[in-house]
Amino acid sequence: MIITVQYALFAVLLIGGMLLVGAAFSAPILPGVVFVAGIICFSLAFIIPMMNARHDMR
Repeated sequence: MIITVQYALFAVLLIGGMLLVGAAFSAPILPGVVFVAGIICFSLAFIIPMMNARHDMR
């Protein structure tokens, strides 16, 4: 169950981050903030599974 939730969160953050980075180029207001939010989401998509795997190894 936890692995399924983690995979769903990974997919949502990964796709959401890509969409935000792409949307930043056509955003009329604060495109830099939208771009940075996309990079943060994209980074979290990879950091969360790595942190959970590290925690499970202890």
